[in-house]
Amino acid sequence: MKLELLLGAMKNIETSKYGSPYEVIDNIRYANEKGINVLIGPEWSLTCSPGIFTNSMLRREDAKRIVNTMFNAPDYIEYAPRDARDILAEAMNSGVEKFDDTIYVPHSKREYDKIIKSLLRESRDSDMVIYPGTGMFYDSNKILYNHMPVIKAGRVIKNIYKFNDGLGSRFNLDNMLKLYPSQTSSSEDYSKSFGDSPIIEVYGLKTAVEICADAGILKKIGIRDIDLQILSSCGNSTSQQVTNKEGYLAIVDGDIEPRAKVVKKYIPKLKPVEKNERMDIFSLDFEL
Repeated sequence: MKLELLLGAMKNIETSKYGSPYEVIDNIRYANEKGINVLIGPEWSLTCSPGIFTNSMLRREDAKRIVNTMFNAPDYIEYAPRDARDILAEAMNSGVEKFDDTIYVPHSKREYDKIIKSLLRESRDSDMVIYPGTGMFYDSNKILYNHMPVIKAGRVIKNIYKFNDGLGSRFNLDNMLKLYPSQTSSSEDYSKSFGDSPIIEVYGLKTAVEICADAGILKKIGIRDIDLQILSSCGNSTSQQVTNKEGYLAIVDGDIEPRAKVVKKYIPKLKPVEKNERMDIFSLDFEL
């Protein structure tokens, strides 16, 4: 039996500077209208930067003034991380004199849960499978997560956590936030990132996701014969392919020039059937 799917790859979110949960939600609406079956976003798309710092170093007093102004602004965007103020305040009170340039500002778990609920609401009346990209959040123990919820029909069908998070967050002032999981290479620790299995079955297909620096992790833990392999990234456009001969590798990169690429074993680069400012749309054929 032949299965045809439309894959939408978001390319309107530049995550090298910031993400945009609102744009992801808007893209879900648009993809529904286009009849897309699988929607993919880049790494950090669910995080956002309220522009706390510029590229220059800021003194502690400057940072305090900017933070106070920003967090009390009446038009502060809905999905910007407000609870980050507590960690900033703690850093400032601890005597930190300078802050490195801050681009990625993580949400608290409370804030991040609100974003997930918005995504679920938008997906309720659709059979589309959504790999929305990732968001960064910190829990009450100040452990930092880089996380992708896989969503279908108003529920999260899989939670994926980035394993090799070497960059962490530039918001991680003076190592105040710990990275999850600890960076070791045991198969037991890999399982923390994927749950019981990295494989997600959708439309009768075996799919699996890697997040940026995790590229190659699927092959390392022995995963093979995937129908749709996904790499959601910011600055990484390659991985070790673990698809079967009819399978596809879809890469969505939100770096300075967001781009999407779909390759097959014998097709180095699949041409999109439609390109626009929001996303590239690809037609994928599978034999079931």
